[in-house]
Amino acid sequence: MRRPSSLNCDICGRQIDGQFFKVIVEGAKMLVCRKCQTLGEPYQEEMPVAPRPQVSPVRLPRMMPRKTMVLPRDVGELEVTDDFPEVIRKRRMKLGLSQDELAVRVKEKLSVIQKIETGKVAPDTRLCRLLEHELKVKLLVPVKETELPKSTVPTEVTLGDIVKIRGKQENKSPNP
Repeated sequence: MRRPSSLNCDICGRQIDGQFFKVIVEGAKMLVCRKCQTLGEPYQEEMPVAPRPQVSPVRLPRMMPRKTMVLPRDVGELEVTDDFPEVIRKRRMKLGLSQDELAVRVKEKLSVIQKIETGKVAPDTRLCRLLEHELKVKLLVPVKETELPKSTVPTEVTLGDIVKIRGKQENKSPNP
């Protein structure tokens, strides 16, 4: 056991400079200084030695190598349509289903269906697939990459640009 660099007596609180002692005081194990060692019963910590169990050689069945799970290509390339609350609500009503009946069919809570129809929550891919199947609608569409408009502002602003900007603002202020 390594000794900590600064050790204080558990009874009096003074720093232990020399040897420390292990004692039991009223059932509590403590590290104490030479002066306080008489206040308890000394003890030695014994390292328990667990008996080694007798193991007979057993042949385990050979495990098949795990296949790495490959996701379909389109999973990452699909997103929920923007108008999903309207699409789901209109189609459900057209089929004559209540929110409760739809929830039972897709094995989801009624509150989740209500939140989806109000647009508070977007359904995950699994639930989208179930809703698509039950309602016969298309909710997942390919991701559209939008181009960012090209700005005329330089990508880097220098100190000189800031001075010019402040200079223009100061010149525009009316003089009294």
